[in-house]
Amino acid sequence: MDIGFIGLGKLGEPVAQRILTWCQTHGCRLYVYDATQREAMARLKASGAREGIDTASIAGRCTILFSLLPGPEDVMAEGLGENGILHNAEGLDIWFELSPFQNVRWDALREQAPPDLVLVDAPVSGDVSLAESGQLSMALEGAEPILQRYQDLLSTFVSRCKVTEMAKTSPSFFKLPDS
Repeated sequence: MDIGFIGLGKLGEPVAQRILTWCQTHGCRLYVYDATQREAMARLKASGAREGIDTASIAGRCTILFSLLPGPEDVMAEGLGENGILHNAEGLDIWFELSPFQNVRWDALREQAPPDLVLVDAPVSGDVSLAESGQLSMALEGAEPILQRYQDLLSTFVSRCKVTEMAKTSPSFFKLPDS
């Protein structure tokens, strides 16, 4: 299984490093990409990650994708367009958008996504030290089965996850196990 990670800024790099460690113990490959964070890409590559050429190469190769981007406009730019995630998502099963803000345009992306691609708005919160230690919090919008299916992978960088099912108005809380 190939996992992709787009956005290697202050929180992205340590989260990607924790996912890389998980991949190495589970026989998976992690592909990383960030147009501006070349040093972070080099450090992750030196640790065993594979370098993506661009967003399209990551989306086209991976089955699970994580993104952690600076702002909503960046999410839209990476998601749309000929070289974006949605246009190149042939083998992609799920996209977790981890950026720590509420993306009011997420539904617009969801409407344009291929019908077999699950888009999960899952903003994380915490600082760099929490990202490095795998203690971020997450607000996952989706359904409990999504958390259950990906819990082992998510628990590499998240210690507490609030799941809000789309059909419900009140969240359910889950404590993720230590990895």
